[in-house]
Amino acid sequence: MADWKKHYQDHMVSINEAARAIKPGDRVWMGQATQIPYALLDEMHAHMTEPGYDYHDIFIIYNCANMPFNMLFDPETKKHFRIFSFFNLPLERMSIEMGIEESSGCNYDQLLMGPFVYGCNTLALQVCPPDEDGWCNVGAYGKATNDIICNNPIITKKIAFIDKTGQFAVKGEKKDTSIHISEFDYICENDTEFNAIPAMPPTEYDKKIASYILPYIHPGDKVQIGFGGLGEEILAHLKTIGNLEVYSEVACDNMADLCQEGVLTKIVASSPGACSEKFFNFAVTDPRAEFLPQYNCIDPLGVIPQENLVAINATFMIDLIGQACSEAQGLKPYSGTGGSFAYLYGATRAKNGRSFLCLRSTYVDHDGVTHSNIVPWLPEGSIVTTPKNFVMYVVTEYGIADIFLKTLKDRIKALIQIAHPDFRAELKEKICTTPLICEEDFENLSNYNPENDQKVLTDPDFKRVVL
Repeated sequence: MADWKKHYQDHMVSINEAARAIKPGDRVWMGQATQIPYALLDEMHAHMTEPGYDYHDIFIIYNCANMPFNMLFDPETKKHFRIFSFFNLPLERMSIEMGIEESSGCNYDQLLMGPFVYGCNTLALQVCPPDEDGWCNVGAYGKATNDIICNNPIITKKIAFIDKTGQFAVKGEKKDTSIHISEFDYICENDTEFNAIPAMPPTEYDKKIASYILPYIHPGDKVQIGFGGLGEEILAHLKTIGNLEVYSEVACDNMADLCQEGVLTKIVASSPGACSEKFFNFAVTDPRAEFLPQYNCIDPLGVIPQENLVAINATFMIDLIGQACSEAQGLKPYSGTGGSFAYLYGATRAKNGRSFLCLRSTYVDHDGVTHSNIVPWLPEGSIVTTPKNFVMYVVTEYGIADIFLKTLKDRIKALIQIAHPDFRAELKEKICTTPLICEEDFENLSNYNPENDQKVLTDPDFKRVVL
């Protein structure tokens, strides 16, 4: 007890001293969301051009900033730092458009390798105050990566920002949840204000898409759903189905309410989805809620053993053979691959697994022109997130297309039927100019005509069994 307390006092530094500890050549992992030491980033930025601060060839690596920091919006940053996040939220998207932040090319199931491709050697994190034995809990946002990143011996320099107000401890084994104070070379006290971001309410498109998916969810299933309007809409209707579990990349606020109401029997997630203080207090005390490390919850090998999994994810654009662009709009980076691949692939291998890739049928460009999000072939330069062979059900506001393991002709016909009616004839005409399909293949299919608006539904009770 006395030893770790002495280490704490002996290694206490100011924010400025911690900033000076970052040296040329350092590659710094700064965690996720509330783990990120924004005060350190702003301190480094404030002094990056001053004599005595040797800031160059430094790589800042993190995941999902939930607070702004000055580096993101200053073009001078690029002369001193490279910055990237494994997933882009609005702040990252603005910075990428300014040409400052770089866009990641890494799935969440590759987080154990991603930072180390660039030689990550430094750790800087907001953590909970040490417990009676000197262990600092990394919180719900940190449990996913603590063992695979923070415990990696390649990291030789560690900076702790002790935070009594902005961090919430999480349950689990020490290797997953905590770092001992004696491992930190520099210790700052830096309390932060807790910041929760409410989910967007469902749109009319979300409500329509959800209405097609809900019949495929049965009592006893495990549901994977993201943070946003579609997820909110799905969760709002689970009461009508029966007892279910959540096994997901993220946990959302209203999952706690559903658990307390008895609708959800268990919540298992890799990290919170901008949850409120109420959810964190629930998660640390209720045995039905659990956060798991990356290799259990956002890795295909962790997803595949989950029986009766219903995976629900979103995409921007899909072509008529099933290649999906989910992280960028053309060549314009938007979000990231995140954990979608783990669930899209994992559900195809899980016993009774079902996965749904959802999108609006159209979008309107800056000139007010409407375009189809289902296209005959992807535009040149499109960033493909999901290969065609891992896509099972595709859902728009016009219905569901089951394309899993189908022939290219059957994929084409099914996807045309859930495109916006105004574009179905055009899609058919264009795809018939390719060697993939010809006019006579549409003889018994009339639904590509704009006047038809039938739904392509397979049997919701059908279960795919993996032997």
